[in-house]
Amino acid sequence: MRRTGLLAAALVALGIAARPALAATPVSYPQLLSQVRSGPVIRAIINRTRGDVEIKFRDLSEWEAFYPRGAQPELQRLLHERHIRVLFASRPQPRRSRPAIVHHHLRYIAAAIIAALAVIGAASYLYPRRRRAARPPAAAPPGP
Repeated sequence: MRRTGLLAAALVALGIAARPALAATPVSYPQLLSQVRSGPVIRAIINRTRGDVEIKFRDLSEWEAFYPRGAQPELQRLLHERHIRVLFASRPQPRRSRPAIVHHHLRYIAAAIIAALAVIGAASYLYPRRRRAARPPAAAPPGP
């Protein structure tokens, strides 16, 4: 009985500790503006490429809204007036292309040609000597 109680308490504690992080709640832009004007906002993240803003409250909850074109300067001015920390999401950096892989085919071909010439040269150098040494001496021409 006591073991099951301890096991249940441990499972409840793990369930509370393993609670997933909550994502930002999507809201309309006017709702977000009203909270920026009067709510307990501590931080704002502006993503220029997506055109959205995410605000974080003192209770660590987050709201997210897409702002209309041309509304960013007004939003920044309002955040600055309220002394709310503003961060800008960085633009995705273009991927740098890898330098072209250099295949050294010409080096391999040149090395193969030099090796073949070396083998032919060594064979031609050694082959005539063996031939001369293996020939019987020439007979004297018949005389008068």
